[in-house]
Amino acid sequence: MKKVQSTHTAQEELLRARKEGLERARSLDSMQAHGKWRGMDVFSWANPHFEALSTAIASFPFPVVWVGKHEQIKCACNYYPEVLDTMETAIVYDQAHLKLNEAAIVNLEKVAGVGSLESALKLVQSLEQQRRIFLFTTEGNEVVKDVNDFNAFVESWN
Repeated sequence: MKKVQSTHTAQEELLRARKEGLERARSLDSMQAHGKWRGMDVFSWANPHFEALSTAIASFPFPVVWVGKHEQIKCACNYYPEVLDTMETAIVYDQAHLKLNEAAIVNLEKVAGVGSLESALKLVQSLEQQRRIFLFTTEGNEVVKDVNDFNAFVESWN
């Protein structure tokens, strides 16, 4: 009888762990709200779908400070120009040398390229902008690490 109970318990534990894993995976692929920080509404989005991302950026009520990977920001600027109407600042954190279309980014107030997420977040700390949206996006092989690093940054606010 004990063996049946422990097998049943192990199955329940496996099902619970699988459900939690699926919920975590789903949450990585949707926009997450993190509250306010230095007067900015903070959001993150891992592996964003670009149509949904461009719609979200274009619908934000305040100018956007976007920290993202080079290819993400480049794609948005080149193929979804409506995001440029709302974007104020673009910080690329995985490439210090920017290769963005000059015509696409000429209207942005601030554009920077740094070599790490840590450097990008330090740069954002220096902005202290009121009534802004702070958006962090990531994708690729390092997505879990990037999200964890960003979440640690968010948790350090308190």
